[in-house]
Amino acid sequence: MTETITPEQVLKTKQNFSDYLQKNTPVIVTSTIADYQSKSGKVVIPLTDLTQNFDTLVNAINDPKVLNLPKKPYFVWMITNPKEQVMNFLKFINEGSDGELGIFVFRAFLNGDKIDFECLLKPEFKIKEKKPRAITQTSGIQLDYWNAYFEVCDEMGLGDFQVQPASQHYQNIPIGVKGAYIKQTMSVKDSYVATEIFIGNDKAKYAELYKHKDEIEKELGSLIWQCLDTNKSCNIRQVIDSDLKDSETYEETARKHIELAELFKATFKKYL
Repeated sequence: MTETITPEQVLKTKQNFSDYLQKNTPVIVTSTIADYQSKSGKVVIPLTDLTQNFDTLVNAINDPKVLNLPKKPYFVWMITNPKEQVMNFLKFINEGSDGELGIFVFRAFLNGDKIDFECLLKPEFKIKEKKPRAITQTSGIQLDYWNAYFEVCDEMGLGDFQVQPASQHYQNIPIGVKGAYIKQTMSVKDSYVATEIFIGNDKAKYAELYKHKDEIEKELGSLIWQCLDTNKSCNIRQVIDSDLKDSETYEETARKHIELAELFKATFKKYL
């Protein structure tokens, strides 16, 4: 028959305390370290003392299994009586390790006829983040415009012309034709946005479209037709003037930009 010991007896010897903790993990411990573990993936090393013995921590750190871990672990030290000097040292380690090493301290104490726990120390959890790429004034404007374009396109329900906002001067939109697509462009310097049909490495396809220039321009208005001998690709575009340094214009410009792309797709697909 297993002998049941009282809470007072649990806190009288290190062995009793260790045996109790092996069978009873305090909720405050699991809830406190859960978020740390999920974000860091670190191993947790439990330590048990009644009165803090600094050698307990030193011996744990020097364990070969601990030294060979891919990440420095979290130490969870369960005690009944903290030592001020040891606690000051542990706090110093937590603050100076920049999240690499972390030490938790929980104190067990009698609360009536049961054992309760409180957290005396926990590390500051730091997530190392990549430094964001510096955004120039132009690339920042580009990102802001494409964000506005994204929202307007969503509002218009024209998912076929949706883009992923990015710090760049163009966005490609497929139209279901091999070797041809719509390119939505913008120029902060020259104050315009443009829609174009881009034809890659297929001048015969461009020539076929050019045969229908009058019919196409009757639907879309005057276009810029460009097919240089020095380039393998050709494009046909139309420009919308817009001061892209003024964010107040973005919604109206984006709406015109999207509507033009819609017209381009409907018109050019008749001849592609």
